[in-house]
Amino acid sequence: MLTPIAASTIAAQAFRLMELGEISSFADDTKQAQSAAEQYPVALDTCLESYDWSFARRLVELPAVALPAALAPDLDLPYAVALPGELVALRAVIPEGTFWRVDENYLRSDQDGSLQIRYTRRIEDETTLPATFRTAVSAQLASLLSPRWVSSRSKRADLVNMASDYLAVARDNDRHTASHSRADGRARQGDWASEATL
Repeated sequence: MLTPIAASTIAAQAFRLMELGEISSFADDTKQAQSAAEQYPVALDTCLESYDWSFARRLVELPAVALPAALAPDLDLPYAVALPGELVALRAVIPEGTFWRVDENYLRSDQDGSLQIRYTRRIEDETTLPATFRTAVSAQLASLLSPRWVSSRSKRADLVNMASDYLAVARDNDRHTASHSRADGRARQGDWASEATL
């Protein structure tokens, strides 16, 4: 759960983008602060879900668990692991070639034993987020709040476009956080231009 001051700079920036008076924190006793506190988790998760961010990426090994009785067995995917509560988006299941499916808070698979997963986790401390990502969350929050607080239809449309633009900038800045490799984990292959000149 967010502490009262937890996302105040992101929320303040959102209100600046809407050209409205800023709130000092989510604890403000105003309708604007209440709306911001309600929509902030949605804005944050929307941005986190959109890309495999380096600062929110986590690789873990999960032990096998028994499924609760409420979930019927699946003969094709008889094994399961419990997904972390902080998971926002699942990015990879290892080993490669594993057949899997997410059901509620469980990942069913055809592999007996533990599984490794790579995922995007929820981050609640805004001070650990890169500046361009914080700005993208602010723009997303402004976009979500605008139907209630911005009367101009063209300004609301501008905020939607702004959110998309800021998210693209944050993605570009995060793309240089690892050596170049295939996203699917398979062996590297030469590019067609270099192979054609051999």
